[in-house]
Amino acid sequence: MPHLRDRLWSQDWIQRESGILALGAMAEGCIEAIEPYLAELIPFLINTLNDSKPLVRSITCWTLGRYASWCTSNPSEEHRNKYFVPAMEGLLRMVLDNNKRVQEAGCSAFATLEEDAGPALEPYLDPILRNLVFAFQKYQAKNLLILYDAIGTLADAVGSSLNRKEVLDVLMPPLVERWGRLSNDDEDLIPLLECLSSVTVACGSGFLPYAEPVFRRCVEIVHGSLLQYQAFQQQPDTRAEPDKVCPNRMCCLKDG
Repeated sequence: MPHLRDRLWSQDWIQRESGILALGAMAEGCIEAIEPYLAELIPFLINTLNDSKPLVRSITCWTLGRYASWCTSNPSEEHRNKYFVPAMEGLLRMVLDNNKRVQEAGCSAFATLEEDAGPALEPYLDPILRNLVFAFQKYQAKNLLILYDAIGTLADAVGSSLNRKEVLDVLMPPLVERWGRLSNDDEDLIPLLECLSSVTVACGSGFLPYAEPVFRRCVEIVHGSLLQYQAFQQQPDTRAEPDKVCPNRMCCLKDG
């Protein structure tokens, strides 16, 4: 631990980055050895999210994600206020970082935190959604896929708590806008489908105001896919076999 501590608190940012990377790697296989130090190390990591170097912020997000289960495992109010809430707020800030690599790491780590926290996220649903929805204005193609995963994971975590009009009024417009913008053969449609499937299940009847355009598009894509497959069966030597994954997921969303 002394050697790791020297790197973590080094004035050289490259040394700090390598130390934080090593700390994250220890989360798997060495958790029993490192756990006695986490009460000190987690606040250090949260503070390091303010580092001026994007690579340091990025690897810190990854490492915090590796210890998300520790941050969320203790239900006491003291643990929640000292570790869970600051880690959640810190990662949400990284979701909106101006550096794309930090955005990616922050959003991915936050999705991990969501998965571990589950219903414990319910009291913080409004600020979480505000941050995630604002990310639609900042993210480009690659990071949007991670954002879809974070939103879908949030829906799985909080379940029916998502079924509130004021929540859906914030969440649904950017999802519906992306749904309408993507073409039927766009590869990004599948991650968005998976996200919408989780949201649909969580919202239940609250999804009804948004259901018609989603349902119509699902039917349209499934119908088009069936025509493509029919054409393939008639001329298998001259046509490529159509992908069955997207229509299958369309059916799952439609049925959901």
